Amino acid sequence: MDCFHEEQLCHELLEFIFRESQRLCDLQESQGPTIDLDFLCHRYEGFHRFLLICADRALLQDVDEIRESIQKVLQLLEAHNELSLGFKPSLLMTGNRGRPSWEISCEQLQYLLEFHFTVREIARLFCVSYRTIRRRMTEYGLSVRMSCSDLSDQDLREIISNFISQFPDSGIKNVSGHLKSIGLRVQRSRIMETLRLVDPVGTFCRGLGINMIPRRVYSVPAPMALWHIDGNHKLIRWRIVIHGGIDGYSRKIVYLKAADNNRASTALSAFLETIQQFGIPTPVRSDKGGKNVLVARYMLEHPLRGPERRPFITGRSVHNQRIERLWRDVWRAVSVNYYEAIQHLFHNNALNPDNELDMICLHYVMLPRINRHLLALKQAWDRHSLSTEQGRSPQQLWIEGQLLGRTTISEPETIEDYGIDWEGPTPTDMDQTVNVPETSYLLNMRDGFTFFTLATLANCL
Repeated sequence: MDCFHEEQLCHELLEFIFRESQRLCDLQESQGPTIDLDFLCHRYEGFHRFLLICADRALLQDVDEIRESIQKVLQLLEAHNELSLGFKPSLLMTGNRGRPSWEISCEQLQYLLEFHFTVREIARLFCVSYRTIRRRMTEYGLSVRMSCSDLSDQDLREIISNFISQFPDSGIKNVSGHLKSIGLRVQRSRIMETLRLVDPVGTFCRGLGINMIPRRVYSVPAPMALWHIDGNHKLIRWRIVIHGGIDGYSRKIVYLKAADNNRASTALSAFLETIQQFGIPTPVRSDKGGKNVLVARYMLEHPLRGPERRPFITGRSVHNQRIERLWRDVWRAVSVNYYEAIQHLFHNNALNPDNELDMICLHYVMLPRINRHLLALKQAWDRHSLSTEQGRSPQQLWIEGQLLGRTTISEPETIEDYGIDWEGPTPTDMDQTVNVPETSYLLNMRDGFTFFTLATLANCL
C-alpha cells in the first residue's frame, strides 16, 4: 500500500470514529437520563476493539490517547450502572447473530398494564427503550389501550349504588379505585354521570368543599422508607379498636384490622402478619401510646435494625398525619355506618355495653363484617388516583418506587422530624393510652347456646 492510500485510509478511519463519537454524544444529550446505558457501553466497546485491530495491523498510529479516553468513558458507564439499584431484565442469549434481546415476559407487562402504567413508564421502569416495550407488546398481543369493560348502564348503577351504600361519602376517585380493584375498566365520564344519578346530594356536597382541601408538604424517599402505624378508637365505647398502618411514600395501606381489644400483643400480631407479606420497613413512626410498645421492642431487637439505626420513632399524634388522614376516610367510609347502627341498638334498649353477653354477641356479629369492609376500602384506596402525584395511585407509586430501586435511604438529619407532614390534618384522638375493658368469654350453658345460634346470623350478614 503506497503512502497516499495509507494516509487516506487513516484519515477515513479517524473521521468515522469522530462521527460516531459525536453521534453518541448528541444522543446522550437529547435523551438524558432515559438513554440506554448498555447501548452506549456496547458501542464504545466496539470502538475500543476497532482501535485495537487498527493498531495491531498498523493501520493507525498514535491511538493510545484515543483508547485511554474510551476506556475512561467505559469505566464511568460501568460505575453508573453499578450505582443503579433498580430492577433490570436479564439478556436472553439465543446464539443467533446480533445483540441479545431483553428477557421481558408477557406476565410482567400484563401486571404493569393492569395497574395502568403507560408504555413510556414501563420502559423507564425496565431501563429499556420505548420501542423495545412496543415490540414485546406486539409479540404478546398486548395493548395499553385496553377496551373498556362491556358493562351496561344498569349494571354499572347497581355496582356503584352498592359501593355507595357501604361507603356513603366516597367520591369519583374512590369509586374508580373500587371498579379497578374488581377488574372493571370504565370511562371517567360514565362513572361521574352514574354518581350524579346514584348519589346526587353527596356529589353536590363534595363539589362545594372541593377547594377546601389543603395541599400537604411531605418528604419520604422510597417505599418501605417509613411506615406510620396507629390505632383508631372511634368505636371504643363498644370495645372495638381498628389497628392500621400506611406506607409514607406511596400512601399504600399495609394493614387495617379491627379487634376487640387494644393490647400491645394485638397490635404486634397485625404488624408481624404484614411484614411477612411486604418485609420490614426501615423505620416506623407512631405516637407515644402504649399499644405499640411491642412493635417498638421488635424493631429495636431485630438483627437487621437495632437501636443504632433508630428504627422506631415516637412523637405526638399531630406528627403522625399520614395515618391520621387515613383515619378520616376510614371513619367516613366504614366506621360511621357501624357507629350509627350500634347507637341505634343502644337507644332502643337492644344493646347494653355493660352486659358481657351483649358485647360478645356484638363482636361475634360485627367484627368479621367490619374487617370485610376494611379490606374493600383498602383495595379501593390502593387504586384511587392522587391529585398530588399526577393522578397515579398508591399501588402504582409502590410498584414504581421498588422497580426503580429507590431503596438506598440516607439517614435524615433530624430523626424526630422525619415523616412529619407539617400541613397535615390535626388528629381527633389526642396522645393517650386507651384502655379497653376485657370482654369475658366465660359463659354458662344457656348463654353459650344463645351465642352459638348466632353463627347463622353472622354468616348471613
